[in-house]
Amino acid sequence: MTRGQDSLVIALVQADVVWEDVMLNIEQHEKRLERARGADVIVMPELFVSGFTTREKRRVASRYREVVKWMLAYSLSLDALLVGSTIYRSGNHFFNRLVVTFPDGRVLYYDKRHLFAMGGEDQHFTAGQERLTFLYKGVSIAVFTCYDLRFPAWCRNTTGYDLAIFVANWPAARRQAWDVLLKARAIENQAYVAGVNRVGRDGNGVHYAGDSAVISPEGHVVGTATPDADEVMPVAIDLAAARATRERFPVLRDMDKFQLEQ
Repeated sequence: MTRGQDSLVIALVQADVVWEDVMLNIEQHEKRLERARGADVIVMPELFVSGFTTREKRRVASRYREVVKWMLAYSLSLDALLVGSTIYRSGNHFFNRLVVTFPDGRVLYYDKRHLFAMGGEDQHFTAGQERLTFLYKGVSIAVFTCYDLRFPAWCRNTTGYDLAIFVANWPAARRQAWDVLLKARAIENQAYVAGVNRVGRDGNGVHYAGDSAVISPEGHVVGTATPDADEVMPVAIDLAAARATRERFPVLRDMDKFQLEQ
């Protein structure tokens, strides 16, 4: 693994997303991003410009290029990596696409693999097929979206990542699972995990409590946002300590060897 810097500051942008209003959400996120200035990595919730809408997926997808352009501009302005998801259209297929923008102008993306069938997501979106892991400032980062958190085989640390990021619209009714699974993914993968969830109530009446947090590879809560609060929470992580733990207690060497079927 490439050894990167020894620490990283992650800004958790726990936002109350305005239902189906792309431009108003961008305007409100600009104020939040200013409060995140100084962070290395800034993470916004899943579908941060629209909320979890299916009714307006075509209209939201039509603004995809504008959203990415806006993210790139703020990556440059803040000298930070930006992470957040929105809706992308390719032909007749729609994707819940997590976008990663870099200060140097690069853009990477990850299309959500696990679609929440109980909520009808699989009827409106196409599942992604590829994981995304990349280096930023020498730190190996993997990104996932919401429901992916429940599937450890998809999240398993086969690439030696230091940090896994989950963006989410995770309902308050299942907040205990969110808390437990964030810790489980961190412990089993010997990596930091950052989970960023929205707050407020969406157009379908679903309540979100946030509970955004950063978890250490040992399963300890390093930092957490205030439940139900629209706020920006910077959290510093000690990557040198995490790497030392993996070297001293190399659990990942004993993982089962298998490949996922597509």
